[in-house]
Amino acid sequence: MIKVVDICRFSLSRALAVAMMAEAEVIAGKLGITFAVSLERRIAGAEKVGAHKTSMLQDVEHGRAIELDALVGSVVELGRLTGVATPAIDAIYACASLLARTRAEARGTLQVAPA
Repeated sequence: MIKVVDICRFSLSRALAVAMMAEAEVIAGKLGITFAVSLERRIAGAEKVGAHKTSMLQDVEHGRAIELDALVGSVVELGRLTGVATPAIDAIYACASLLARTRAEARGTLQVAPA
């Protein structure tokens, strides 16, 4: 399974994570919030965490509902409310929503395993 360090070290997923974080930072700015830590330092910190599984991956592996709306859907909604375009976050939200729906239809029995 893909871990946080893998996301940070693979150029395409790193770029996507950076884009999502940048979108979220623009939303925060519209709400009067500034981040004390730079985007690159946040990515570097995530990479240092190493072979850690995200909470949503842990949910998938254990057959639990993923915290999609709390972790991603809320940022999508804040983007809409502040007028900030969130194409990267929207793409991940769409893919994860499809995964969540597919798992729900399979009654949580969907298995994700390496080929």
